[in-house]
Amino acid sequence: MARPTPMSFRPGLARSVAVAAGSVAGLLVSPAQAVTPAKEGASAPIYSCVDANGRRLSSDRPIPECLSQEQNVLGKDGTVRKKVPPLLSPEQQSQKDAERAAQARAQAARMEQVRNDRLLLSRYPTLAAHDQARQRALESTQKAIDTIQVRIAQLETERVVLANERANQGFKAVPENLKMRTNANDGSLEAQRTLLHSMEAERARINLQYDNERQRLALLLAGLPPGAQVDAGAPAAPTSR
Repeated sequence: MARPTPMSFRPGLARSVAVAAGSVAGLLVSPAQAVTPAKEGASAPIYSCVDANGRRLSSDRPIPECLSQEQNVLGKDGTVRKKVPPLLSPEQQSQKDAERAAQARAQAARMEQVRNDRLLLSRYPTLAAHDQARQRALESTQKAIDTIQVRIAQLETERVVLANERANQGFKAVPENLKMRTNANDGSLEAQRTLLHSMEAERARINLQYDNERQRLALLLAGLPPGAQVDAGAPAAPTSR
């Protein structure tokens, strides 16, 4: 019967046993080595507050008893790292949202005023240039008004003639032709007067626009920064041409 060969004389088997032993040793890790050490200095924040009953409370999360008031967030050394504002009621939140919206509108209005002021200065380097622009803007409207007024005067003259013709009829029946001409005159007069009223309103609108622009332009030319608000009690800038 053959005798077993000693392990020292079997190189392949020795290497296999060594590899297996190393694998087992790798699995036998102590619990302390298995746990990943926490990063140095990492710690949960501590919330601290005094509730409505005067009790000082602390927790690792926002404290329900203090949601209506400010809470301190402490570091591990006890110093205040930040403050958490109180939770707003629906009414308070609505008011805060309204205030923010009003501020946004005011800021947008100011930026729009800045743009308008800069545009005004670029268009009209002097008050005289602005006055000339007003005259050009009014020119076509004034021509239309003059034309309408001439036409109204003609219709009113025609109306007098038609009235005399009707008076000459005495107690006779008014001829249909005269009725038609009288009605046409009445309709034309009404239309022309309505158009005149509209054109006069347009002339007033243009003048008001240029009046406001001129007042602002005078302030800007006197040194007012674009977008700046003017105190209602402050003296007006000179508007001489």
